[in-house]
Amino acid sequence: MSNQSSVKRLRSFQRTLQPVIKLDDQAWSYNISRLPNSAELSRQGLVKSVSVVSNDERQCITLKLEQAPQNRVTSVEPLEHFILISFADFRIRCPSKTNPNVTEAGSARQSADYIIRLLQTGINLNGVHYYFYGHSNSQLKSRSCFLLAESVEEISRKVEQMGDFSKIKTVAKKAKRIGLLFSSAVMGVPLPPERCEDIPDVQSADYIFTDGCGLIAPQLAEQLVKQVNITYRNKKYMPSVFQIRYRGYKGILTYEPSMHGKILAKFRDSMRKFKGAVDHDLYVVEYSKVT
Repeated sequence: MSNQSSVKRLRSFQRTLQPVIKLDDQAWSYNISRLPNSAELSRQGLVKSVSVVSNDERQCITLKLEQAPQNRVTSVEPLEHFILISFADFRIRCPSKTNPNVTEAGSARQSADYIIRLLQTGINLNGVHYYFYGHSNSQLKSRSCFLLAESVEEISRKVEQMGDFSKIKTVAKKAKRIGLLFSSAVMGVPLPPERCEDIPDVQSADYIFTDGCGLIAPQLAEQLVKQVNITYRNKKYMPSVFQIRYRGYKGILTYEPSMHGKILAKFRDSMRKFKGAVDHDLYVVEYSKVT
């Protein structure tokens, strides 16, 4: 079978895991025959994707395969360890009080309780149990997240290894900071911390003029252009700005032609969102375009 045919076959793969969703569901365990093997999924960069759907037309839980989002988490774990789950079209249906044979939209609280119960319980697929791992800030808005084939304790350990979040006291802020690890980004190049420098922001008493804006040396910028394959009309070009994720830093790096020597990147105080990250790869989220 040609590679193109194989990709087409995998992308058309779909199974119904659960044809009916009930308000009192307590377990989500499924056995699927002829699930594509792990090596095949990794080779094509695909991840298992589960959709939990409940609306006035249908209620079901389905499984398909889709292109794996690129971020700092999926780049270090085998893709077969992930499930990407979506509740984008989910509003629980309940039996009508006047006619038990008809369903009606449940309350927002009932829908939230169902989602929480599912994420806390996890999904068992062909004997492998997947638990809630995390989500990017954009996924939170689209009501989707990642599950990982590890124990709850191991998942907690993995998250804490990715950064020091212990000093963040509010749940919402901690979730937002952890969400940076799940933000879509392409791995650029390794960047040793000793090749970086922290610099203060330019600010007045009530305004930070350089909020989230660092500097990048030509040498590092050229490496990113090559690694990420930044082109315009089939020719490589040098962006003036790179939107990046690096360790606990978030923001942009602007091209600084005068930077030469050991230091390849300078990060502002305002760019640091957390400390203790062990991943020293520089990731590119976006970059300025030629128009």
